[in-house]
Amino acid sequence: MRLLHTSDWHLGRSFHGASLLEEQAAAIERIAELAAAYRVDAVLIAGDLYDRAIPPAEAVGLFNDALARLSAGGTAVIAIAGNHDSGVRVSVYDPLLSAFGVTIRGDLLRAHEPVLVTPRAGGTPVAVYPLPYLEPAVAGPALAGEPVRLRHEEVTRLALERIHADRQGRPAHRSVLVAHAFVAGGRRRNRSGSSPSATPRG
Repeated sequence: MRLLHTSDWHLGRSFHGASLLEEQAAAIERIAELAAAYRVDAVLIAGDLYDRAIPPAEAVGLFNDALARLSAGGTAVIAIAGNHDSGVRVSVYDPLLSAFGVTIRGDLLRAHEPVLVTPRAGGTPVAVYPLPYLEPAVAGPALAGEPVRLRHEEVTRLALERIHADRQGRPAHRSVLVAHAFVAGGRRRNRSGSSPSATPRG
């Protein structure tokens, strides 16, 4: 299974008033080239597809072109909403696009529904769980089933419990979690391969 992990495209962003769309188009072109050259099974986009909740039309057009090019080459595309995106807007066509191998998940209540990606080389499909950004004020009541105020850590735990429950029913599947979240206590590796002390990330 070959996965190409990307994140934070922020399409539509400008720098000191100058549009970055041309540079972003070049970056997407390179992603498409890599996916084709290495026969990637799935391209993952881990949130912040756009730079704001209501992106400019040019940014939406660029994203649509990217999806069309990647899926035309037989590569699955799995994207999630980040904190800069509107989960409702970016995933409005998710049920329709899924028929073409494209998933754009913004619905937090569907995070436990994996996308099953079959390797080009054959074998058991891999279950990819798309977990969009969880805004506690919205995710707390939705996941808990009652009007409660929860922290990021708590809503993430609730979502992961649902994912874990689904994984228990898929013992033959390997699984991958794609998420856009605040984390702390992670460990990173430098180029030498050694592990420095844990650094909180937010």
